[in-house]
Amino acid sequence: MLDKILNRDIDKREIVEYVTEHPDEFINFTTDAFSDTKPESLVLKQRLLEFVDLLNDKLAMEVVVRAIQDPEGTIRVSGLQSAYRRRFDSFNPAVAKILENNDELFEARKWAIHILGSTDSDEYGRLLRMIARNQLVELELRKEAIFTLTNIPNDETIGAICTLLGDPNSEIRQSGAWALSKIGSSQSILCLLAALEDEEEDVRDWAIRGLRDMDDARALQGLADTMKKCNPKEQERMIRLVVEKRSEIILRAIAELLLSSDVGVKRQAAWAMGVSPYPPAAGNLEILLDDEDEQVRTYAKEGLVRLGHIKPTDFDPIL
Repeated sequence: MLDKILNRDIDKREIVEYVTEHPDEFINFTTDAFSDTKPESLVLKQRLLEFVDLLNDKLAMEVVVRAIQDPEGTIRVSGLQSAYRRRFDSFNPAVAKILENNDELFEARKWAIHILGSTDSDEYGRLLRMIARNQLVELELRKEAIFTLTNIPNDETIGAICTLLGDPNSEIRQSGAWALSKIGSSQSILCLLAALEDEEEDVRDWAIRGLRDMDDARALQGLADTMKKCNPKEQERMIRLVVEKRSEIILRAIAELLLSSDVGVKRQAAWAMGVSPYPPAAGNLEILLDDEDEQVRTYAKEGLVRLGHIKPTDFDPIL
């Protein structure tokens, strides 16, 4: 009876209603379906997985436990996706074996990572950290592990991600800096400060964002100190990234850069003072009113207007 219902084009809820009323028939049917290794059985297995989310836990687990052990990769992936959505953790030992199997499909290992990280991070956190650090593991899988670790913000996770900032692969370093930025722990300040010297711009950007978004004076002071001593092009980039913080520490550092010898830095710093007004910068902005660069002069005027030192009608703002 059940095979006829499954092959009919009817609403999934009608199927679920019948299954719920005939649980033994469904279990036997599921067992037979997943025992069949013929190619045509794939359609039936996939059909069972299509409505597994509507079943009660007991019946859903009957499908999922068989799906994640199926010899066909697409069925294993679908089974793992179902296990992730339902937050089933009773299959975790089997899921861990899938993750540890280097010959397993990437999609299967990816979903295994997310299942273990979301259902039992205490038990499997070490495995996830090992995956993230292992340079022999494929890049995309390492990045998935790093993403999952951001949801496990403990000391071990932060320490493991900090080590990734020294990885030879720039994408891993970028992922590591992003992860620390997302976690936002003051324990990562020293790691992120070191990443400000990374050769890759994207890594530095995430390190800047991570430090900027922490409510920690040490992080902001570290940013300010770095901004003062780095090269002009980097100073311009840093000003754009940190000005929105509107921190006294950051704005004071930008105000000092108003007197830079580099015209690009002066432009950026003067623009920033218009975005985030900083009263102590008024003196330096007034000096820039006589600067030889027109944009610098205009941005300085805009900053002074924001501070109420001059009237908007005294100049035409730059477009």
